Amino acid sequence: MSPALQGPPPGSPGALDRVSGRFELIWNEMRVGIYRLLLPEIADPLAYLEQRMAGQEEGSAGLPYWTRLWPAVMVMAQFALRLTKGRQPLLELAAGLGLPGLVAASGGRQVVLTDSDPDALEFARATVEKNDLARRVEVKSMDWDDPPAGLGAFSTILGAEMLYQPTLFPGLVELLAGLLAQGGTAFFSHEARPFAVGFFDLAGARFSVRRTTSRIGKGEDATTVYLYALTAREAA
Repeated sequence: MSPALQGPPPGSPGALDRVSGRFELIWNEMRVGIYRLLLPEIADPLAYLEQRMAGQEEGSAGLPYWTRLWPAVMVMAQFALRLTKGRQPLLELAAGLGLPGLVAASGGRQVVLTDSDPDALEFARATVEKNDLARRVEVKSMDWDDPPAGLGAFSTILGAEMLYQPTLFPGLVELLAGLLAQGGTAFFSHEARPFAVGFFDLAGARFSVRRTTSRIGKGEDATTVYLYALTAREAA
């Protein structure tokens, strides 16, 4: 787990001041399409990583992967440019800094960013406030095994680079079945990792699954990223 936070719940208003008080931050400009967003970077990421690791039990999977903008996140952020005009709220799972959701919100979409990591929630909310998107973006804590009551169903769900733990795949399929509106679509992006395919094998029993492939970078530095679309099947 991340260091205990005192005061308001993680991800609640005022996170920008709280995070700025805890860390020295560098705010980097990201341009996605026509949108300009400022995203935070911890000035001493190694010290933060060491702090996190010192507070975890051996074998814990709670490392802060969310602090990095992975290629799959960038692919999803570009894809989110197509999702700005929807009328129904969009949900992002394991959002971390929430770049894809923030892109959608910049174009006018209402967005709910969720994560289970307290620091990720704080950084997500701080980024929302830094970019003046608080009217369009809500930040919520979500345990996949026990999602918040009354969250409702979503026509669009996003998840970028979140398929790290195969033991969580069955629960994620059930979560999607409960959160995805009839006829809605969940979009997941991830780098080419063999174990991630297992999730889509499970999901194929409940959803129609489609996949496209992108290449990020050039030459030997190029990375393959898969973008999946999971559509809820019509009731029989």
